[in-house]
Amino acid sequence: MTPLWQHSLSLLVAAALGAAIGLEREFSDKAAGLRTNIVICVGACLFMMVSRMFTGQPDADPTRIAAQIVSGIGFLGAGAIMREGEQVTGLTTAATTWVVAAIGMAAGYGAYRVAAITTALVLVVQSLFPRLDALIEEMRQRHTFHITSDLDENDLEEIKTVFREAGVKVLRRKLMKRGGKYYSEWYVSGPRLEQKNVVRKLLANPNVKELTY
Repeated sequence: MTPLWQHSLSLLVAAALGAAIGLEREFSDKAAGLRTNIVICVGACLFMMVSRMFTGQPDADPTRIAAQIVSGIGFLGAGAIMREGEQVTGLTTAATTWVVAAIGMAAGYGAYRVAAITTALVLVVQSLFPRLDALIEEMRQRHTFHITSDLDENDLEEIKTVFREAGVKVLRRKLMKRGGKYYSEWYVSGPRLEQKNVVRKLLANPNVKELTY
């Protein structure tokens, strides 16, 4: 096979593998979809082929271009990461662009089987693991309880006990006093059902005057 056909094959393989991951991302309504993943994979493939062209050349380091792909794709992925309140989004998108670049590099090196196996693994993870993530998220939902009560700082241990007995973890709490009333904020993590049980128990407490959840 001539070098031109070999390079063309590598680019086509990279485009196909990038498209496979891009389609899954597109159907999942993610920011980095079909075109983005194809371009990243083909671009990394081309950089890798150019890097191989310098092999054997005097005063040339063929690994430098490949190394810059790894660091360069990191900047691209960082742009997809955003913070929304207490939540950080875009981490999976950033990681996907990173591994798509690696798949393109493998295709550019001619390691088509490795690239294909990696693509299959990524598709399995992206397709099946969201269900597991949803189950885990159900078990550790995070909410902030805003409570107005007659309980002073020492008596607030009573509220903390309610959370503890329900298996709800208190991550952070804040206490303020205004006009003889105590206002407390409880940022907690735990199963959704147990948090609802906490709400019922707190509303049944005569010292709790107001509760928002």
